[in-house]
Amino acid sequence: MEDGKRILATKLLSDNALGECSFFRENHLVVIELWKPKSNYHIPLFHTLYGKFTVPTTLHECLSGLPTFANLDGSNLVNISLVDKIITGDYTGGQVTFKNKNNKESINASNLSRWKQIYKDAISAERELRYIFGAEILKTGKSAENGFFKISDMISVDMWEQKKNYYVPRFNSGDKSYGIGLTVQACKEAFPYLYPAYKDTLINLSLVSKIETGSDTLSWTEKIRACRINLSC
Repeated sequence: MEDGKRILATKLLSDNALGECSFFRENHLVVIELWKPKSNYHIPLFHTLYGKFTVPTTLHECLSGLPTFANLDGSNLVNISLVDKIITGDYTGGQVTFKNKNNKESINASNLSRWKQIYKDAISAERELRYIFGAEILKTGKSAENGFFKISDMISVDMWEQKKNYYVPRFNSGDKSYGIGLTVQACKEAFPYLYPAYKDTLINLSLVSKIETGSDTLSWTEKIRACRINLSC
């Protein structure tokens, strides 16, 4: 395991409401289980030594946690730190191009007029060193093996329908697209060192000093809270 890899994630508050989009360190990961925040959504819930997190599932969450990205025009986010130049013409607004890429994204007139401030805010943000947990989306519509990819390499983020009525963020590098990891199988591929304790639950045994029998009615949140003393941290 690469020590301290920072993984983009949305923090859960004490009542399981979604908090700010931030990150957790991979070496702080204790347990992964599936979580059902909405009727048709099953997504990973990451229990760490410093709270609970889940994957970002909306553009709003991504925007709140990606200071080098901005919504320039419409329903996607653009990585301002990778913008090369702006093209204007005989139309309202313009287009942005990217360094070493052939891709273009639109910028509306309002954001064009405040471009200097948008650019200044993005460039002055902390250098982006975090990763997204997920996989490349292949041309067949399926995903490659899950792992991690650098946010700093992505030029934009939009939403795509992974399956019927199931929309999640998609990260685009210019020539490839990546979807976030959503399943237990995806977690197994990305975190192969985690132990499959039982269905839909993976445990980081390196943080366990001993195992005790107890009530099966406790949730993992309660078990972690009750057994924190038995974690090697």
